Amino acid sequence: MENSRQPEVDGMCDDKPIHLNGISQETFELFLEFTFGRYVDILCFYIDELSKFLRFCDMYQCSHAREFIISRISTARYRFHPAKLINLAIKYHVRSIFPYAFQQLAETPITELTHAHRELMGNEVFLNVIYVQAALDSHRRIIAAEEPKILMHSNECQDPTGCNKDWHAIWWNGMGHFLLDGRNPQPYDDAVKRFKELQFGRVSEGCKDLMFKILDQGAAFKHAKQFLSETCSFLVEKLVFEPEPPSP
Repeated sequence: MENSRQPEVDGMCDDKPIHLNGISQETFELFLEFTFGRYVDILCFYIDELSKFLRFCDMYQCSHAREFIISRISTARYRFHPAKLINLAIKYHVRSIFPYAFQQLAETPITELTHAHRELMGNEVFLNVIYVQAALDSHRRIIAAEEPKILMHSNECQDPTGCNKDWHAIWWNGMGHFLLDGRNPQPYDDAVKRFKELQFGRVSEGCKDLMFKILDQGAAFKHAKQFLSETCSFLVEKLVFEPEPPSP
């Protein structure tokens, strides 16, 4: 009867644990959190460990665990370099984190992107980051140099010629400086907010209010956001494929 005893296999007891190659004990803690509801702080994990966990989810078709870890990564996305998030999105077909990561890369000075970052994001994403940055920089310079014109002055404007001249001068010395400051260029929204706080000389209150309404509509500023969004959508469709559903 002793010879017919069932042989011990991995997982039968503490002395025979289940070995998961490539999965660290710390990473497996996330799986236990998902399975048994035990809280584990994701800030304790490096992106490489989370990548291994996604590989584990794909390997064993744990779709619910996969959704769980992706939601945790999205919540703490600010903690990881965007190049690593791009790599994760492409490698494991995670569309939801790609737009945030690409926008962050577009706002990162190209001199701060290392060769390792380029390797992580791949040549196509890297080239599009350069292209987007160049296009946005050109758009920013155009806005800084070409103020919106006062096409119709308000009834209270007593000096239309002086109003136009001062509006032009204040735009260049205000918005031009805020947008093109080499040390601290301001985002569009912040630049407009600071611009409104300036003194406007001969620009009448009525003309100023009219032009502020045009600025608040943000027609010129929205072109940059739309261009960035369209480029991102193109890359998502091309590089980040939807994960295949598990076979029945």
